[in-house]
Amino acid sequence: MFVNRKHELKHLEEECQKNRPAFIVIYGRRRIGKTTLIEEFGKDKPDFIYYLADQQTSAQQIDSFKQQIYEYTRDEFLIKTRFDNWDQYFSYLSKTLPQDKRLILAIDEITYLIKSDPAFPSILQKYWDMFFSKTRIHLLVCGSLVGMMLRDVLNYDSPLYGRRTSQIHLKPFNFRHASLLLKEFSIEDRVLLYSITGGVAKYLLLIEEPDVRDFIRKKIISKEGFFYQESIFLLSQEFKNPNVYLSILKAVALGHTKLNEISNFVGIEGKKITRYLDVLQEIGVVVRQVPPTEDPLRFRKGVYHIEDNFLNFWFRFVMPNRSKIEMRDTDALLDSIMEAMPGYASRTFENISMEFLQEVAAEGRLGARFTRWGRWWDRENEIDVVALDNDSHDILFCECKWQNRKIGVDVIRRLLDKGPLVKWFNGVRKEHYAVVSKAGFTKKAVAFAKDKGVLLFDLKDVERYFD
Repeated sequence: MFVNRKHELKHLEEECQKNRPAFIVIYGRRRIGKTTLIEEFGKDKPDFIYYLADQQTSAQQIDSFKQQIYEYTRDEFLIKTRFDNWDQYFSYLSKTLPQDKRLILAIDEITYLIKSDPAFPSILQKYWDMFFSKTRIHLLVCGSLVGMMLRDVLNYDSPLYGRRTSQIHLKPFNFRHASLLLKEFSIEDRVLLYSITGGVAKYLLLIEEPDVRDFIRKKIISKEGFFYQESIFLLSQEFKNPNVYLSILKAVALGHTKLNEISNFVGIEGKKITRYLDVLQEIGVVVRQVPPTEDPLRFRKGVYHIEDNFLNFWFRFVMPNRSKIEMRDTDALLDSIMEAMPGYASRTFENISMEFLQEVAAEGRLGARFTRWGRWWDRENEIDVVALDNDSHDILFCECKWQNRKIGVDVIRRLLDKGPLVKWFNGVRKEHYAVVSKAGFTKKAVAFAKDKGVLLFDLKDVERYFD
């Protein structure tokens, strides 16, 4: 099932229609759907060559690549010729591939080619300048090792810098598009599953169990389960020495989100730990959050969160319990995970509620449009969602409650009390208030909210937007 990616497909199609060469870079974490995007783009195109690299030697890679070119060109000399290196191979292609035809040549997992031969980017740059850039060929290169793609393909120091005509950073699905792959589940289970897998396409497609508990038992805390070793595999591929990164992610998943807390947990001083956190942010694993009312460059009290839902879940529940999993002593562990899930999923529900509110705002139902969204906090208080618009001075305050009991007047009253604590255009701004609740609201809360102009939304409202 191919879900969404309409903007990325539209971009690829628009590039394909242009009467000029193209060098398009596609990158994003593993399992996110890059290969599926390329296949969807090329499925109806007769002049399309797709090559998937793997972890073979350069000589073996060239032989595999030759086979894909041969299936398109039927060039007998090509298939019989031995090429000792990439320079020889691309030299031959530059003499035989059509220059006036809109041929699409896709190289998937280019990072494996770079790993086996660090000179590959230089050689590709050479033949882009000498050959590809003078043709109508569209070259797509794709990679899952985000750090290597940034460093060896997109970075200023890379030989390929300046050659790309565009790039696509493929991100996880938001909740709306993830829900399309979870239609057989209730909205409550969709939220819980999304809090575990995030919007990673492959992970969502692997959910075959009838409920959340069974999914965790079979796929995550089983030694044979697909997800048990997944985080170790991902980080070992991305980093040569992943141990410090593993410790940082464990710290953040366990609630140590401030720089000094992470530093103390890992045992590395602040300046050095910042370098590791910068790398994790660069590859999209960790995000540094600041209140939307603050300047990210000047605000010194930012906190770190694991942006990838699956990694967050794994480091919170799996990594600290690997001994139990290895001994197959998981019954009590499963019970404790399920007991902790409501609290764990509450942060995901805040993000889903923010996505929901953005859609509601786009329809004009919040009374304003907002340009910045995020969580707000000070030393003693926090508000789950704050959104603002610097031009109109509109500001939205919202609480999101993932709990089984209905929300009473007290929650709404506390939100109304906390709004004025946010220092942002006080006195001239227009304030808006909302509450999103899993279980709904008491009758008194509904009457009180109506009197105070507070918008109320429950899980059924959220489901109607994402169903």
